[in-house]
Amino acid sequence: MFEPMNFLASLLTVAWLLISGQVFAAARLEPLTVGYSNITATYAPLWIAVEEHVGVKYGLDLKAIYAGRVRPQQLLATGEVPIVVASGTGTMTSHILGVKDQVLVATITSKIGTSLFAKADIKSVEDLKGKTIATGRPAAFLDATVRYVLRAKFGLNPDRDVKLLPTGEPYLGLQALERGVVDAAAMSIPHLFVARKAGFRELTSFDKLGIEYPYTSVVTLRQTAAKSPELVERFVKCIVEGIYLFKTNKAKSLAALRRYMKGADEDILEESYQHTRGTIDDAPHPSLQVVKGGLEMLSLQYPQAKQTDASLIIEPSFMKKIEESGFIKSLYKK
Repeated sequence: MFEPMNFLASLLTVAWLLISGQVFAAARLEPLTVGYSNITATYAPLWIAVEEHVGVKYGLDLKAIYAGRVRPQQLLATGEVPIVVASGTGTMTSHILGVKDQVLVATITSKIGTSLFAKADIKSVEDLKGKTIATGRPAAFLDATVRYVLRAKFGLNPDRDVKLLPTGEPYLGLQALERGVVDAAAMSIPHLFVARKAGFRELTSFDKLGIEYPYTSVVTLRQTAAKSPELVERFVKCIVEGIYLFKTNKAKSLAALRRYMKGADEDILEESYQHTRGTIDDAPHPSLQVVKGGLEMLSLQYPQAKQTDASLIIEPSFMKKIEESGFIKSLYKK
């Protein structure tokens, strides 16, 4: 015979078990806050992993914080943020200067998606002699690559033949160009597409020049990799799965870009997605060859970079283990 009170009690019991099970599962998740240094589509695998709660599969309560004007490596030093996603510039520079506690455990892409733009009356890179170029944050990625390209590819001596003006956040370089504060500016995605749309002259594409760099990389301290290898491995799996989702689920990818690249027009988001999808590696191994190239670029500022051991900058064991386990093939069902 149907008894309403017993039925209600059963429903409440089931509901309590479900809720308490979810709470208990959440309580078992290890909190992990990851810093990131730029707002560009190559960081989307991290953003998607956060938004889609990919970390839960690997026992992580994953959160991401934007470093802003703080160098991401400074976040590592606090001990509160054990992993950052950033360009390899800070890590390589630290090694060059003798502080060898940081390692790259993955590189999401080595394609930098960067071009040099100028006002319409400037026809070539050579015409920039005696002019001012906006380069983003001082001693960071854009500054390093612009210096290398000017000297190695076009024979211009930075700081002598041209003036390099650090403008801070990437969008400020575009604003400086629009307002005539500078004659040219180095732009990465998405600002590269905005500069094209605004009609500025694209003097050269760094990708077309063959420039490769440990652009968007997963960085941790050597001691973290040694003492907490399971944590690092689980996060790298989150990134690998984030890459998979970025490549195979456009709707979720664009949703993440809208959330983190706030204010970008839909056509800029679309271009950012299409371009980046083709440059991100399924298996984001840190590359010894790419790091050697990065050190060569930095040697124009730091001559001792030529004596820096590139093999100490990367820790390839995590990605090697993940790929050899068949994890990546299982995602793509290859």
